[in-house]
Amino acid sequence: MKKIMLLSVVFIGVLFLSSSAIRAQETNKKMEAGIKVVQMKLGTGVQDKQIAGEDSTFALNAKVYAWMKVTGGAGDSIVVSWKHADKEYKATLGLGGNSWHTWAYKTVSAAGDWTVTVSTQSGEVLKAATFTVK
Repeated sequence: MKKIMLLSVVFIGVLFLSSSAIRAQETNKKMEAGIKVVQMKLGTGVQDKQIAGEDSTFALNAKVYAWMKVTGGAGDSIVVSWKHADKEYKATLGLGGNSWHTWAYKTVSAAGDWTVTVSTQSGEVLKAATFTVK
């Protein structure tokens, strides 16, 4: 009888923990679903929270900035991925409000075509931009 009670308590505990984990995942997905990158620009800098030197072609070893206006993500974060050939560089940026200007930069040390992708923490792509380094 004690074994049955113990097994029942363990089973109920496992069900509770599984249920809590599923609810947490659903809540995170709902929060991320509201994140939108409403604007994204590439340039050589950021001045007064706006992109400066907007362009799509940059010099070798230049700092390239990806500036974004993001909505719906207060307290969450996004991932900015810089890709060239078979290499990828990532940065995680926190979002401090429901309408937030943020940016990341990368010193581009290889010529060719690059892609900057903005994603949620779970990997959902929100926006992407391409540029060339000469």
